[in-house]
Amino acid sequence: MKVFFSGGLPKSGSNMIKNVLSQNDKISIYPYSPFAESLSTIKSTLFNQEELKNRNIGSFEECIKQFFNQGMVGWAKGLNKKASVYIDDSRYWLGNLEDLENIFNGKMIVFIKDLKSIINSLEYIYLNKIDYKTNFTNDFYQYQPNNKQLQRVIKFFDMDFIKIPLTGIHRIIEEKNKDNFLFTKYENLVLNPEKELRNIYKFLNMKYSQHDFNNIKVFYNTPLSNIPYGAVRNFNKIEKLNTKNLLNKETIMYIETNFKWFYDHFYKV
Repeated sequence: MKVFFSGGLPKSGSNMIKNVLSQNDKISIYPYSPFAESLSTIKSTLFNQEELKNRNIGSFEECIKQFFNQGMVGWAKGLNKKASVYIDDSRYWLGNLEDLENIFNGKMIVFIKDLKSIINSLEYIYLNKIDYKTNFTNDFYQYQPNNKQLQRVIKFFDMDFIKIPLTGIHRIIEEKNKDNFLFTKYENLVLNPEKELRNIYKFLNMKYSQHDFNNIKVFYNTPLSNIPYGAVRNFNKIEKLNTKNLLNKETIMYIETNFKWFYDHFYKV
């Protein structure tokens, strides 16, 4: 069984793709995997074992590598013995690129979307979901009361669910280490889903399987604990959403200026 990884920015269609790919019983996906965040802790625990400190560190690192690789395959087989490909899904793999490369030599599907569109979705949730507003107190905005939206957006970008994957994407681009990464744009996905799926199959080194884009069963959903930033709309077909722009000029300028590298690389006209 071949192991791959996936993750990316929030609101970028990753759940939709996972549900589409799961129509193929040769592909097994574990969403919101705990391994990306727990791997460093496990490694640290093992390296700090007193009886291991005097051992050959080179061979020990190889043991760690084999332990996690074989363990991941065993985990995948336990989930679906029929599958030939397993995808471990977590956006936080983008915050652990060293282990992804050094331990797994991992190949990863990275989901992206126009940052303004992502923030616009979060702003919509903020304005319409009462539970979301409890995360932002009036005290937080006192230092700039005339533009609460901008301060809210700055806070969004400082939260792990955006900051970690966005930092990882920036690093991949800067290091020009793109061979093991497939960037999948939400905008391309909704315009031509079959073309994007074929790109993913090629990346997975699998023969393309036909998918029903108009009858998508929900295999994977965002757990309630991930709301509000993971509040997922479940669709039975792939279609473009027409969402009213809620962002003011100051917010748009902030995003385009501070993340110029993102737009230059992915959305340059």
